[in-house]
Amino acid sequence: MWDDLKRQWSSGNMLTRLVFVNVGVFTLLMTLRLLQKLKTIGPEADLGAFGLATTWKGELLIMRPWSVLTHMFVHVDVWHLVMNMLWLYWMGRLYMGQFGARRLLSTYFVGGLAGFGVYVLASNVFPGLQQGTFAYGASAAVMAIMTATATAQPNYVVRLFILGSIPLKYVAIGWVLLDYFALGQGSNPGGNLAHLGGAAFGYAMIKQASVGRDWVGWFERLIDGLVALSKGGRVPRSRRKTKFSKVKDTRSARVKSDEDFNLEKKKRNEQMDLILDKVSKHGYDNLTEEEKAFLFRQSNQ
Repeated sequence: MWDDLKRQWSSGNMLTRLVFVNVGVFTLLMTLRLLQKLKTIGPEADLGAFGLATTWKGELLIMRPWSVLTHMFVHVDVWHLVMNMLWLYWMGRLYMGQFGARRLLSTYFVGGLAGFGVYVLASNVFPGLQQGTFAYGASAAVMAIMTATATAQPNYVVRLFILGSIPLKYVAIGWVLLDYFALGQGSNPGGNLAHLGGAAFGYAMIKQASVGRDWVGWFERLIDGLVALSKGGRVPRSRRKTKFSKVKDTRSARVKSDEDFNLEKKKRNEQMDLILDKVSKHGYDNLTEEEKAFLFRQSNQ
């Protein structure tokens, strides 16, 4: 039963579902705004995107704690929505192809929380960065996915209009710099802070994962438990974390001939190609423990 529950929320349609939820929330908000114009509801109902936007003010945040999560799906401008969804779908496909749907969802939410944390902390510590009361949008979550993808696949080449073929790492660096430069202009410092927080999280998460530290596994276990409870089942035990330990070198200490060395190198390259092909088709989570250990050893040579 537990495997069936996991498949329900870790299917390959997760990316499409994230896009649909964002579009659905936008449609709801635009409908409410239309009702305002028709005088069906009062203008005061639009305070902070109808209660879904978050804020840096502690006294308001206490009154709307749900906004810590809901603000990641709120857009009130069509172009804001379109740009975020294009980036999410583009980067999300690459990210999900390597790490799977579960990791896509957890990175979206935890990256968005990281952006929210930077926004609230910086806005309260540095009054000069305060601009407006409310914040919303999926940009911090999308930035986390983008920088995580670029960190995991830095030399993946993308084709951009006019600019041509560019390694993904330079696209990510350029996009992060745009937000950094925009901080000084003061038009949307809260949003820029959240974007930079999400971007920093995505980069650090992949770097920490390479040494065996999982920064988003807690969120996946939380969702696993909520799914189990919603179906009337028991909360499963926490899955044992994958430990990346050093593997003892059992190769002979004798000096290898050039022929032996080249033969071993060829076999390692062939095994690496097979594993990378499996990752691109089925995601990292579908590798065996032996394959994960081999991939980790080769990445650190």
